[in-house]
Amino acid sequence: MNHANPSADPIPVWMTQLPESGNWVSAKLIDKGWSADRKYRIQTRSDEALLLRTSDAGLLQSKRAEFERVRQAAALGIPCSQPIAFGQCTGTREEGQPGGAPFVYSLLSWIEGDDAQDRLPDLPEHEAYRLGRQAGEWLRQMHSLDVPASAELPAISARRELARKREAYQRCGYPLRFDTELEQRIEALLPLLDGVPAGFRQGDYHPGNMILKPDGQLGIIDFNRSTTGDSCRDFNRLVTFTSRISLPFARGQLDGYLEAGPKEANFFGRMALYCAMECWFAIVWAIPFGEPEITDTLRRSEQIWLDYDGFERRKPVWYEA
Repeated sequence: MNHANPSADPIPVWMTQLPESGNWVSAKLIDKGWSADRKYRIQTRSDEALLLRTSDAGLLQSKRAEFERVRQAAALGIPCSQPIAFGQCTGTREEGQPGGAPFVYSLLSWIEGDDAQDRLPDLPEHEAYRLGRQAGEWLRQMHSLDVPASAELPAISARRELARKREAYQRCGYPLRFDTELEQRIEALLPLLDGVPAGFRQGDYHPGNMILKPDGQLGIIDFNRSTTGDSCRDFNRLVTFTSRISLPFARGQLDGYLEAGPKEANFFGRMALYCAMECWFAIVWAIPFGEPEITDTLRRSEQIWLDYDGFERRKPVWYEA
């Protein structure tokens, strides 16, 4: 989707409840992405574009924490949507809509441009690689952010999540041809998490959440899945999605990240672990959406298995090459 000047509608009545809405003139629902948030492109009287995200009121604490993580990233100079305001509203999010209820909202700056995932395949390899290096350097910066001392250790959270989703996978009815070997590889890699501290996770770092701006630079647009955990897990998207879109960008992201900071213990082993886990987790995620998501996800899991040569290696074959 092009993020510049979509057609828009007048500001709906429910938006006028928001104190920041005084100079808003139009709003356009953004019907894209997998987030449960409702997103709108807002246009102001001064012709400024803004991004409004609304969520159920019960998500107040998690959405406040998400907004704070965006603020932290922006303070580092990461070219992401700039946080403007966060609040809650006791009115209804959309009048007349079944289930309308109080809501929380985030207001951020809008980044103009095109979806990076649509543009990257057509860029020269050196340009895609350059952008990938930028993305890797920014991710390294974000991973330097402090997290609460109470954040759960990755060794604990990963094992608990694995047990829960292993059970869901076994019930899903879509077995992988290599699931026995996959489970063995995961169990062999899990000890690499022992002693790994909790860190910042962007949570969904791939070109589908990046914008290629008119000046040829990247912008980061979505922190909806940001959280704490093993920062290395942010690279599961690199294998699952990014490498399918642009291998030069994927290689650049790894190089930029690794060269921008100190060497991490077992980095590639932990990255392989999270990619192996994703083979199961993605199928569990896809089931509620039906086809074609199930078939696409099975195909991606098969490709991940091949990328890692059945997880006999720690680095994807396309990176070692």
